[in-house]
Amino acid sequence: MRKWIILAALVVAIGAAWPWYVGGQVEDTLDARMELQAGGLELRHEPVRYERGYREARAEGTLHLRRGEDAYELPVVHEVQHGVLGARIVTRLDHAALDDALAEHDGLAAILQRLAPEAESRTGLGGGVTTRLRVQDARLDVAQWPAVAPRRDAEGPLWLEFEDALGQFAWSDEQAMASLSIPRLRLDQADGTLVFEGLRQVLALEPDADGVYGVLPDYEGGVAADRMEWTGPGCEGSLLLERARINAFQSTHGDRLDARARLEVDRMTVTRSTQRLVRQSGPMDLQLGLERWDRAAMEQLAGTLRDPAHRRQEAEQRRDLTHAAMIDAVSQSLERSPAVTLGAIMNDEPEQRLELEGNLVFSGTPEGFRMRPVEAIALDMQAAVGLQWPESLAGLTDPEPFGRVLAAAEADAWLERDGEILSGTLAMRDGRIHVNDRDRTASALGLLFAAAGGMF
Repeated sequence: MRKWIILAALVVAIGAAWPWYVGGQVEDTLDARMELQAGGLELRHEPVRYERGYREARAEGTLHLRRGEDAYELPVVHEVQHGVLGARIVTRLDHAALDDALAEHDGLAAILQRLAPEAESRTGLGGGVTTRLRVQDARLDVAQWPAVAPRRDAEGPLWLEFEDALGQFAWSDEQAMASLSIPRLRLDQADGTLVFEGLRQVLALEPDADGVYGVLPDYEGGVAADRMEWTGPGCEGSLLLERARINAFQSTHGDRLDARARLEVDRMTVTRSTQRLVRQSGPMDLQLGLERWDRAAMEQLAGTLRDPAHRRQEAEQRRDLTHAAMIDAVSQSLERSPAVTLGAIMNDEPEQRLELEGNLVFSGTPEGFRMRPVEAIALDMQAAVGLQWPESLAGLTDPEPFGRVLAAAEADAWLERDGEILSGTLAMRDGRIHVNDRDRTASALGLLFAAAGGMF
């Protein structure tokens, strides 16, 4: 009997002390340095004050966001409720301190107060945080926002309108995940209106061996929309994409980097009201891949392109520096024979079908590539085009130039006819170009120089 009394007393003591223990674990989690740097975005939470009670706590902190030269400091307040295996945390903006914190960003504090974002987080005893962020319906003129105004060519308001937005974010030492769901989003300006319905995004990021996400973190993610419609001013025409989705991933294998992206659209509809013209295209599937690239070289290239000083250069100088950075990235990757792959399929009907598959491989030495880059390239490409494919683009663009190009390619044996389909192959080795197994190097160089506006 005495043993049972001691055991019961021990259980009662543990139960009484448990909320204090949970509170200590939660405090350690919120005091830990939670930061994420992925691509050009830096996100960091800095704890300021923590007042812990028996079953609840109140904390204050600062959320630091940086993208390029744009930096923001958002004061936040956390209300913590201790549970058995962790805690529930409600986070809101500290409106009393928001105006002073964002004094340099004209009007941003008022916008955030209007949106009234609220986050609910869960944290377990093992650390890590999972957050759900809700933002109310809103209609805002974002034309003057610092992140938007420099990138706009048109004048006048740019109205952003969306329904309840739900974002989710999970962070731990092993992985960071983010997702966003917006039932309906609308961008309205003088040049036209863009509407998304059923907009969804998800992204999972993996840190490197040192626990750092870095400039080019490994990731897997996608963006999808049930409908995406662009309507021109005065309803002169529209472009509708149904079930458009982009999926992409990037992975590291030692010092090698691979990446792939895929765009799929179930149906595209183009309407020209002035001509009463409606065109529909069938499924579209575009794929792009990068294989066997040197990770350090690609990180250096990404860092150069994202450097604010690089973006401030004059257009011509920026283009030359970008070209030089890309040459360096290829040169440093040559020993792995890096490749670029491309695939494209459009429409189901054979007579309106476009199918393209290509594989570009770089090889050789850095010195040889810089002196004779053409000889360092191996290209294999296959193409099949239905004779009515240009007509499927009517309404989106003028089909006549495409039709003339196909006719000229058939007349010069660059493409061969098989019923309603034109097809051909192109291969490039050691600077020689073969089309349908015939050496067409001179003709190809002539076309290249003509497209470039002359040889000299």
